[in-house]
Amino acid sequence: MRGKIISPSNTRLKIARSLHSRSGILKNGLFIMEGPRFISDYLSRGTPRWILISDSAGRLSETVATEADGMNVPVMEIPDKLFSDISDTKTSQGIAAVCPLPSVNIEGIPREGVFLLLDGISDPGNMGTIIRSAAAFGCKAIIAGRGSCCPFAPRVTRAAAGLNSTVPIVFDTDLVAFMQSNSNAIEFIGANPSGEDIDRLRGIEGCLGLVIGSEAHGILGETAKHCSGTVALRMTGGVESLNAAVSASILLYEIYKHLGTDTGT
Repeated sequence: MRGKIISPSNTRLKIARSLHSRSGILKNGLFIMEGPRFISDYLSRGTPRWILISDSAGRLSETVATEADGMNVPVMEIPDKLFSDISDTKTSQGIAAVCPLPSVNIEGIPREGVFLLLDGISDPGNMGTIIRSAAAFGCKAIIAGRGSCCPFAPRVTRAAAGLNSTVPIVFDTDLVAFMQSNSNAIEFIGANPSGEDIDRLRGIEGCLGLVIGSEAHGILGETAKHCSGTVALRMTGGVESLNAAVSASILLYEIYKHLGTDTGT
């Protein structure tokens, strides 16, 4: 199912270019992923709508494109200049996959283990790192509130190593409404530099909702009101706080290690 694209007005190229914006992602129900390793991993669990490969793509990218071709995924060869128009990386390896947005029914996910709530995480690198850690440490779902960046933007996908397609994620969510409607099923705990020691989480039974706020503003007031408490990481003197992604990753690891959240216990 190999083909060639030489026109910048080609429909598939137009759609791929639009996937650099939240509106394009939502309009088309698609996101774009770059890099042979991430795409190869994705092929083991999903089917892209199509693959775009540049004329000068390396051997590894060509191997992945051949794998996709064997799965009857359309593989479109395009000139380097046209590929640069859709690429979001400075040193591209010449392959991109256009993938369907995962369909998530948040109400159908059992209230067990850890739900991760993101309140105003606007930096794509931080968002991607948090998603990657959430995938590694067994989070059941990620709920990104309004004001957070799109979890399927290209820079987020790259920082997440493509793992944003493995954890159920909903975004542009009214966090307060979600917390209100789940107050009987989930105990919400916020991350805050002045919070209690993480050992405070040992007393929680059932589902935990860990809330991470932005570096600039922390957890917003209305969201904080629906948290039953806050936790912090203890650090040496002279350090006020950590990067939001680093804090979230360490907290998720500690919860995973001590509470067995991958099994919901």
